[in-house]
This record gives sequence, C-alpha cells and structure tokens, in this order.
Amino acid sequence: MTRYKNEAALIFCTLIWGGTFSATKLSLVSISSCLFIGIRFAIATFVFVIYIFLKNRKNPVSYPDWKTNKSLYFLAFLLGFWMFIGFAFETVGLKYTTATKSGFLTGTLVVITPILQTIFLKRMPSSGNLLGVIVVMFGLFFLSAESVGEDHKLVISYHLGDILTLGGAFFFSLYIIYVDKASKSCPLDILLLSQTLVTSIFAFILAFILDWTEFEPLFIKMDSRVMPALFYNGLISSVGTTFLQTKYQKGISPTRAGLIFSLEPVFSAILAYFTLEERLDATGLIGCSLVLTGVLLAELLGREKKF
Repeated sequence: MTRYKNEAALIFCTLIWGGTFSATKLSLVSISSCLFIGIRFAIATFVFVIYIFLKNRKNPVSYPDWKTNKSLYFLAFLLGFWMFIGFAFETVGLKYTTATKSGFLTGTLVVITPILQTIFLKRMPSSGNLLGVIVVMFGLFFLSAESVGEDHKLVISYHLGDILTLGGAFFFSLYIIYVDKASKSCPLDILLLSQTLVTSIFAFILAFILDWTEFEPLFIKMDSRVMPALFYNGLISSVGTTFLQTKYQKGISPTRAGLIFSLEPVFSAILAYFTLEERLDATGLIGCSLVLTGVLLAELLGREKKF
C-alpha cells in the first residue's frame, strides 16, 4: 500500500505539471521567461519559510550543523541547482515551441533517467523497466513526428525551442537522481527550502544576464494572463508538487519515477487541447497510447537490481 501511495502522489504531481505548460505558454507574452521562474519560485520560497517557521514554533526541530555537515547542505544546494537549470531550459524553450511538444520532449527524461541511474547509483533497471522505456521511447518518437506531404511521410523537426527543452529533460533527469539520493539523507525542511530558494535566486540572475546579452529582454505586464499563471505555477505547482515529490519519491526508484513522470506530456496535451486549442494528429495519438502502455508495462513488470 505504501508503494501505491507513493506512486499515486507522483501521478498527481505529474497531472499538475501537465497544466504548467499551458499556463506558462499563455503568460510568456506578458513576462520574460526567467523572471517568471524567479517570481514563481520566490512565491514558493515565501510559503515554505512560513511553513517551516510555524512548524518549528510548535515543535522546534534541530537541524544538522553547517560546519560538520557541509556535504549534506551542498547536496541540498545541488538539488536546487539542477531544478533551476531544468526549468530555465524548459521555460525559455517554451517560447519557441508549442506547449504540447514541450511536454512531449520533456518526457524524454524517461529515457535519460535509467542511464544516469546506472552511472550514478549503480542500480540496473530491470527488464520490465527497460521494456517500458523502449515502448515510451517509440511513443515519444511518434509524438514528436509530423506527417508531411501527400504520402504522409513522418518527419521529426527540431528547432531552438525543441533543443532547449531536450536540455531541460536531461537536467530534470539529474534532478530526479538527486531527489532519490538527497531525500534519504537530508531533512525535508532543508530540501524544500533549498530547491525553491536556489531556483529563484539563479532565475533572477539569469533574467538579468539574458537581458544584458539581448537574448531576451526583461519585461513584465501584470495582466490577466500573468497573475493566474503565477498563482498556479507558484502555489499549486511549485509548493504542492515540490513537497509531494520530495516526500514520496524516496520510496520509488528513479527509473520508476521517470516512467510515471512520462505521463506529463499526455496530461499537457489534453490540457493544451482545451486551453490553447492545440491539436494532436493521428501520429500524436499513437504516441500517447504508447507512452501509457510503456508506463503500464513498467508498473506491472518492473523491479530494479543493484550491482
């Protein structure tokens, strides 16, 4: 039951993340991407500071000493840094691609995570998980393909936004690996605050750097598009999912977590259909079905081995 509880929490996280693509895409016409990330995670940091303050006021907690636990705090910082890099690549990339395609390309983390897990954790994915990864990989191929010409030839086209989003998928895979490692050794409060605070600080810094280099001008219009997106991404997504993922992913291997997270493009496509009127063609629907099939195969057959 504990395993299913952990997996249900991550599936709920994935559903919420699926909505962030549409919410962010709608807002990026009124705010620069990294400034959006900075404000989003500043909101989350503020909420976590209040949460930790009230929690410690009622039941004081003794945190590990900084001087004798530098490696622990560095691990917490590194977790926040990988989160920042992942969101930076994904959000900037979202300006140059569709919300639907961004969700699908982010889903390639399901392919990257088992490779990084084998390298960093010496934990070999089972045959069931590998089968799930292969099926999901084919699904992502169809989701990224476009039917062109009278003979309906499948062509995969990658632009700047697609390449940046793929980079984000790589760093999100690193983040998943480090969540698995850090959540077993670092106190929950430290991890919650380090992720959102580090992401917010670096996002603000990057926003000014991109403005200085003229890659992306720094601007914001507090209109009806920005405010709901900041509320959804800052409170519901950043606060809610960071808490749930940090608390519950430690009971699941990175590969299985990555497979669950591969449902994100499916949810993002459904929500983008209703909010942005983005449509999936026949190949996209095939890809959706394959992603779901791959997750189900890994769920039924997957168990990891250590070597």
